[in-house]
Amino acid sequence: MRSTPAAASSTVCCAPPKAPEDATMASPPAWLHGLFAVLPTPMLADGSLDLESLDRVVDHYLAGGATGLVPASIAGEGDLLDKAERRLVIGRVVRRSAGRAPIVVGVLDDDIESALAQARIAARCGASGLLVKPPTRGAQTVLAHIRAIARSLHLPIILLDNPKFGAALPAGLVRTLVDTVPEVCGIKLEEEPTAAKMAKVRALLGQRIRIFGGLGGANCLPELERGADGFFTGHPQPHHLVAALACFRQGDRAGAAAAYEALLPVATREREHPATMIGQRKAILHELGVLLDAAVRKEDWQGRPRRA
Repeated sequence: MRSTPAAASSTVCCAPPKAPEDATMASPPAWLHGLFAVLPTPMLADGSLDLESLDRVVDHYLAGGATGLVPASIAGEGDLLDKAERRLVIGRVVRRSAGRAPIVVGVLDDDIESALAQARIAARCGASGLLVKPPTRGAQTVLAHIRAIARSLHLPIILLDNPKFGAALPAGLVRTLVDTVPEVCGIKLEEEPTAAKMAKVRALLGQRIRIFGGLGGANCLPELERGADGFFTGHPQPHHLVAALACFRQGDRAGAAAAYEALLPVATREREHPATMIGQRKAILHELGVLLDAAVRKEDWQGRPRRA
């Protein structure tokens, strides 16, 4: 499941990570809003990366109105990529986007050294920020994990709040992270009921944090009503989410509701069959001509099975 040497030579990232001169973030960055498209990682039937399809993926989501791009996340099979593949995928997305959108990269490993390695690859490739999955071993471990990544890279951090994949992030713990780690500026909130938790986080932190929905946009309208700043999701029809957000901000509730209804069939199918969500998205993108193949990986390069 390796990429070809020829492909690797064209997109390897090699610049050392460089922290900004002022690493303290008084407020979330201006670019952190709207739809951040969680990108699938295109693969061929033999398991190798399909970087030409990845170019089309970038173009598809940007044409659909995405304001940011998220490679190498869980929904992008980032936990099944080795280091070389991560460099290829992130580097290709950065190159193809060519400054049109900020790039926020998934940092997924529970082990801090492995997570730091993933974060450094992202920084070297030019990432604007990191989507960090917290480890599964309790609040103090979460705090230490996030602080270590922040101190090492000084990049904006968006927390991944989905108890299926990491530790639970109660609203109080989110406040502690924002209070003590200046780099923490956003949260992808997927703990159900999402809208109710968004209201709690907003009440505690106000505008000190950007709050994003996920789950394919399945709850997008109630989330907007509770103050969501946008979405982190790979829904294969991004224009529906962009329309819902734009209409809501303009006070057009009927337009927002219509866009929400349009995206629900795909989002609902994903929620009903979460184990095949990645394959469902890839199948739609294949039908749209974005992907050459809808192949997904069953295990990573070390033979470890996909996370449930």
